[in-house]
Amino acid sequence: MARPNRPFTTKTIRLTALVVGVTLFSPALLPGALPFAGLTPVTGAARAAEGSSLAAPTGKVILDVSGSIAVTNTPEGSAAFDRAMLAAMPRSAIETTTPWTEGAQRFEGVLLADLVARLGATGTRITARALNDYSYTFDLADAMSRGALIADLTNGKQMSVRERGPLWIVFPLDDMKGMTEVERHEMQSRMVWQLKQITFN
Repeated sequence: MARPNRPFTTKTIRLTALVVGVTLFSPALLPGALPFAGLTPVTGAARAAEGSSLAAPTGKVILDVSGSIAVTNTPEGSAAFDRAMLAAMPRSAIETTTPWTEGAQRFEGVLLADLVARLGATGTRITARALNDYSYTFDLADAMSRGALIADLTNGKQMSVRERGPLWIVFPLDDMKGMTEVERHEMQSRMVWQLKQITFN
């Protein structure tokens, strides 16, 4: 999954969900990380996870979440999501350019912070794995503070595998001003497309 560098443009609009019951439990690793407390919901409200249950998927599983989570729905102790289950969660959107797309794109999906809240996830690190088994591990609190979104729609349409779907971790890159080349590379490495699995540890 080569990630070429291109200059970012400056226009960004973020419309994201309020996060209820999520505590950013460690300081950001990268300079300039900002909390997203001022962002607004698209639809729904975040749900606290502790003591709740998660129904089993009835459609094709597109995301499996494992590791340090309190809520599961598989015999293996993971949380499996089909497309409808993700669509039923609080929805958020960002508009941003990326090095791999032409012009600003509108990405819609589930905030990483909302997934953490729904599953009662703990730990300090997240490993994201793609369909081709590319994986990247990064700081969980920093990713949430930067508004990481698990996108399943681009410009209102589902993403095919060829279009980097069905899921893509996206950050509002246009909001991240003044990054060094090292910081830019780190953020781009976190943007795992064709996402199939998340592990909290």
